[in-house]
Amino acid sequence: MAEESPQKQSPPEKSEEMLPVLEQTCADYSLYLDVDTDKERKMIEDSIEEMLTHLDEFCGVIDMVRSESNLALNKTLPELYERSLEIRKTYERIDQLEAFVNVVRRNVNMMEELVNQAERDYSSLNSIKSLFTNIKMPIFAPKKPVAPKPEQRKKFVPPEIFKTDDFFPPKEDSNPNTSTEER
Repeated sequence: MAEESPQKQSPPEKSEEMLPVLEQTCADYSLYLDVDTDKERKMIEDSIEEMLTHLDEFCGVIDMVRSESNLALNKTLPELYERSLEIRKTYERIDQLEAFVNVVRRNVNMMEELVNQAERDYSSLNSIKSLFTNIKMPIFAPKKPVAPKPEQRKKFVPPEIFKTDDFFPPKEDSNPNTSTEER
């Protein structure tokens, strides 16, 4: 045992042989861990700067939307509401005009029917009588003068028609001293 086998060497000798390999391995591993953070840091800073710019633009848009919303809520909506009330009044007037037109149409139709009836009753009979009396033939001439019979004509009763004041009341003047005769 005085002589040691080549396989079994003392630990200090083995460590000295391995030292250059170990140093090389450590150097190789240190290259893996050596990262150039300046490039990545610059990319991250640029990205953050771009995001902040977009955030500022977005905040500007949000402020603009808020101001437009306030304008719409405080000014435009009340104006629209007032206009809608005016339109309702206009719709009511249109409905009243439609009712008036219907009444006038019914009255005109009624009067037209009365005129047609009067034409049938009076015009045709009178035209035939005048035709026979104008012809001087012995057949058609009356044999003795006969006193004319009073014709029993129907008495015309005018129908009741609309009054415009029912549909269009007179507007009152804003000046109370103005009388209706001065208008």
